[in-house]
This record gives sequence, C-alpha cells and structure tokens, in this order.
Amino acid sequence: MESLICGNLSGSLKEQAERLLTDTFGHTGFRKGQWEVIENILKKGNTIAIFPTGGGKSLCYQIPAMMLSGTTIVISPLISLMKDQVDSLVENGISASFLSSSLSDHEVEHRIREMEKGRYKIVYIAPERFQSEAFSDALKKVRIPFIAIDEAHCISQWGHNFRPSYLKIKDFIQASGNPVVAAFTATANQKVQQDIVNQLSLSQCRLYIGSFDRPNLEFRVENPENPSLYVLNYVKSHPGKSGIVYAATRKNVENLFYYLKNHGMPAGMYHAGLTGEQRSRYQDGFINEGISVMVATNAFGMGIDKSDVRYIIHYNMPISVESYYQEAGRAGRDGEKAVCILLKNPDDYKLNKFLINGNYPPVKVAEALFHRIRKRKAKGIPMEMLLSRKLAGYSMRESALKKIIEYGYAEIRSGVVYPTEKERFTLSQKDIDLHKGIEMEKLDAMQRYLEEKVCLRSYILRYFNEQPVKERCGNCSLCFRGMEQDNNKLMSRMLSHIFGK
Repeated sequence: MESLICGNLSGSLKEQAERLLTDTFGHTGFRKGQWEVIENILKKGNTIAIFPTGGGKSLCYQIPAMMLSGTTIVISPLISLMKDQVDSLVENGISASFLSSSLSDHEVEHRIREMEKGRYKIVYIAPERFQSEAFSDALKKVRIPFIAIDEAHCISQWGHNFRPSYLKIKDFIQASGNPVVAAFTATANQKVQQDIVNQLSLSQCRLYIGSFDRPNLEFRVENPENPSLYVLNYVKSHPGKSGIVYAATRKNVENLFYYLKNHGMPAGMYHAGLTGEQRSRYQDGFINEGISVMVATNAFGMGIDKSDVRYIIHYNMPISVESYYQEAGRAGRDGEKAVCILLKNPDDYKLNKFLINGNYPPVKVAEALFHRIRKRKAKGIPMEMLLSRKLAGYSMRESALKKIIEYGYAEIRSGVVYPTEKERFTLSQKDIDLHKGIEMEKLDAMQRYLEEKVCLRSYILRYFNEQPVKERCGNCSLCFRGMEQDNNKLMSRMLSHIFGK
C-alpha cells in the first residue's frame, strides 16, 4: 500500500513541514500551536483546533495537504474566501481548485474529473454541495486522505452561525472511507466544542485550544454623542494607518463612506449590494495601501491578507460576542499594537433583534416556497419570479428562501432556483424558534459586554471559557478609567495627608 506521505519529501516530518513553510509559504517559523496540530494530522489523528483570528489556521491544513498523497478536501462556507485562497495557493505553485454554486454544472463536472485524475492537491468545497447524493457519489472515485473543515462552529446549533448543510459532512466523511479529519474554528466555547465532536462522530480526537487572549489588542467601548464625527476624527488623527469600520447595514456603510469621502478621507466600502468589480476595486485599494480605511458590513475581512490593520471600529454593535471577537481580531495580526473600539448606540439592540427576527420567517412561508419550487422540477424558477418585489412581503419571502437553501431543500444556480433531492418538507416552527432563541441569547451576551463594569478583556476570555490571569488587564477602556480613578483617590489621600482634612 502506498504511503500517505508524499515520496518527494525527505527528512523528519517536522523538517519537511518547515521546508514547505519557508520555501512555499514564505514564513520563517511556526506560530504557537501550529506544529502540534500539523503533526497530529500527519500521524493520522483526528483533530479539533480552536485558534483565534489571525492564529494561522489555514497553514495547519494546507501543509499536511501538501505532504499527504491524494487530494485534500477543505470544506468552507465562504465562496469568496475559497476563491481567494485557491488563487493564493496557485500563485505559490500549488495545484488547487474549488467547487461552489458560482460554477456551472459543466465546470463542476470538469473539475471532478480532474480530481479523479489526481490533478489537485487541495480542493475547497462549499458544504451545500453535500446535500446532493449524486455529488457525494461522484467524489467516491477521488482519493481523499484528509478532510479539513473550516468555520467548524457552523456544525453546531449552539454556534453563532449554524449551517444545517454542515450536518451532511459526517455522511461524506464515512462515504470517503473515514480519512483523517481536522475541524478548525476561531470561536467555540466548551458547549460548541463538544457538539462539533458529536456531530462529526470523531473518534480518538485531540483538541487544541489556543489562548483567546490577544495582548497587543486594546479594547474600548465609547459612547460619543455623534458616532459619525467620532469615526471621522479618529481616522483624521491616524493618517496613513489602516483601519476597518464595521456597520450593521448597507445603508449605514454607504452613509458613513460618503461622509468620510466628503471630508477628504481615503476610504473604501464593501457590502454584498456592490458589484463584484466594485468590491474588488475597493479591496485591492485597501490591501495595496491606496485606501487607508474600509467601511464595511461583516461580509468584509474573511481571508483578507493584511496584517497591519491598526484599528477596528464597530459603528454598530455586532450580533454576538463571537462575531465581535472575530471581526475585532482582524486588527494587529502582525503582533504590533492595535485598537478595537465599539461605539454604544441605544438603538443597536433593537436593530439586531429586528435582523434576527427577519432571518427566521414563519415556517409556513418557507413551506409555500418549497412546494412552488418542487412544481417546477428540473426547469427551475428564476429567483426574481419566485420572490417578486411587486408583491407584499418581499423581505419575508427572501428570508424564507435563504432558510430552505440552508436546510438543503433548494439551490441557486445562475439566478435560477432548483429543487434538490429532498421531496418532503420537514422543517418545523420548533426548529426555527430554537435557533432564533439561541441567536437572541448571544445578542444578550453582546449587550452585557457593553454594560461590563470591570474589564472588557476578562469578559471576552470568560465568555470563551478561558480564565483571565488578572481581573484587570490594564489595556482596555474600563481598566484605564479604573486606574485613573485609583490615581485620583491616591492623589486625594496624599493631599489630605499633607494639608490635613
């Protein structure tokens, strides 16, 4: 039987991995925890790795993929991230590809044939693909030594971004002959960690948890009278420094972008409503230094290879602590000091609650769309015709369509909605209410972060089940105020001692 390890590498496993790290990826050494994860994978150990944003998760599966014979499958929910990572791998001379709904059926078939021939070392696949048994059957001819699951928290209903399509991954693992599996995430507390193990049926699994503490990040909560003016003044006072300003809605992004531009700031913007050409232009400008500040929804940032972001400002409160930590963690990835600022706005809780409610439509609406799509069979139905802006309740139907796609009842190809192999609609209102309730619990936890009285960093660490070394970190806005109050008290006592009461 052929060895799993590629034959063109010599020396110990670590020497081989270090050579790839330097020669192919251009890094001088592994970050803390990376080699331990890579070594366990190479020794055929199932792995769950929880590294904070910027902790170098990608290399933990890309290097083993290079060292193992066959084609490694990387499951990722983010199509734009898949394409960016594949482009980067190809630039480094690594044969890689991806399969997603953005490709035609003909192109998908072509890439699968190339996989069967062993033409790729790494292939990224969107989890929705596994809803199709025909697709999973097609991959049975591919030699798969290793399956990496990115954003693994999506498999847990207790995670902050549950994706029902992730539940099919277990079947794919079994159909592939139970190869080595590694699941990666930046945000998972103990409950989610255990759920990942259970949902994937991982046996003999080793868990690697990097610290959630990023000492170089300064956390602040501010309450300005005029949030837009606050952002403008901050950007003005940090000329030439790269930063990201996150806002909750497209409207807020555009308003803030034009406000900064009108005051002469080199700003760009990013949200899903822009054309691909617009998003690419602004993103390239940000990465290549032409644009210093990006105003964006949370769609921006995943896979962006920019380590010198010096500040992150949240114009609106994120929907969960997980989302906040992931987005704030895009600052200071070079290890240098960076600032993460969250602006208080009393309306943000209501806004996020509205967004959550909108994401969970009545199950009857979803069921009605399901039956309409099933009637069209293989012909499909154009999305514009299915949703029709002319009729009342457009946003509710749009949310319902997202739900039936998430649960594998339909798929979109080139703007046309097609039914999947699922013939019966089994999604219940109880399912909808459960996941909506979990999101509301996370929103409440985010609100408590804004109301924290002692230390912002300690709050974040405890949220992720990590015990802080000190009650006060000395590097957040609450600690600064506490130290200032302590200094004032000390000065008052000294003056009282000197001059008497």
